[in-house]
Amino acid sequence: MEKAQKIKKNIVELNVVKAIAILAVLIIHATANSRVDVPWGSQSAPFYLIVNQLSMFAVPVFIFINGLVLFYRYQDDWSLGQTLSFYKKRIKYIVVPYLIWSAIYYVYNQILYKDSVQFDPISYLKLLQWGQASYHLYFMVIVIQIYLFFPILMTLVRKLKLKAYHMIALGILVKAAFHSYHVLVKPIEHAAALMPNYFIVFCVGAAIGMAYQSFSEKSHHLWWTFGLAIFVGFIYIMLLLSNKAGAQYWSPSYMILYNLYAVLVGISLIWIGKIVCERSTFVSKTILQLGIASFGIYLIHPAVLSSWRKLFNPTIEHPYYHIYNVITLLFILVMSWFVVHVTKKIKFSWLLWGR
Repeated sequence: MEKAQKIKKNIVELNVVKAIAILAVLIIHATANSRVDVPWGSQSAPFYLIVNQLSMFAVPVFIFINGLVLFYRYQDDWSLGQTLSFYKKRIKYIVVPYLIWSAIYYVYNQILYKDSVQFDPISYLKLLQWGQASYHLYFMVIVIQIYLFFPILMTLVRKLKLKAYHMIALGILVKAAFHSYHVLVKPIEHAAALMPNYFIVFCVGAAIGMAYQSFSEKSHHLWWTFGLAIFVGFIYIMLLLSNKAGAQYWSPSYMILYNLYAVLVGISLIWIGKIVCERSTFVSKTILQLGIASFGIYLIHPAVLSSWRKLFNPTIEHPYYHIYNVITLLFILVMSWFVVHVTKKIKFSWLLWGR
């Protein structure tokens, strides 16, 4: 029989982490064209590179949160009997929205960029494998892999009585093996959409989730992680800028700095989240609401961005080009959030937005 599940308190401060992470996602996509189109050597090119690359913590931090929440919820309350109900819930709130949004983008992008619209089931199914119906959906493929693998991982953790430090060691080992094979043996196809590529951040999140009560009590003393994240991010950017100028560095240094940066940002955002949650102001409430709506904003914002770019897309020579990029960021944030907020009140909205 399935074991009775214990009810655990929601970690409210994670909504702050999600809010900042989804803002980072929007910044990445709002500046993606400029990072490529603005010629290197112009005054604004380093700015777009820095802003875009420093926002790249977004996907790893969302995966970090997944590991934290899953292990916080199940590490002392798991049995194989829960596997079926675990999968049912994820199919309903993750897989179904993924299938629907993949179909939406498959048709929507044809409407936007082609003269004719057709729905080829074979082509659609092929796109599903790697989240290729839209450029952002690869993240859903990673999340689905996490949920598929989690019952096995959680069972092994329970059987072997693994501790938090074991999880971190496992994450480092898997990530090192994955990266080594990819660089030294053979490039792995679709590496960006494979769970092992992010396993270190997932496992660090899992380690924190396994002892979250203790971690939470000490989180007020973690202010230094914010400063360290800035420092590591600065070093990472210096390597990228130097590389642009022709300098060569040890290949794994980029991977190590990127993952360390993402982990430190994730931890420091929890620290910031605790501070925000202690205040009951309009700003803090808005941030929390943004975090709650983050999954829906993630799903819909590329459609909003593509439509906006179709209507207004000035060249880099335009005198208001940089202002346009700021307006673009604000537009996709406000419009996406508005649509999610309004439609979530409709019955069966979970089909679109999950939970």
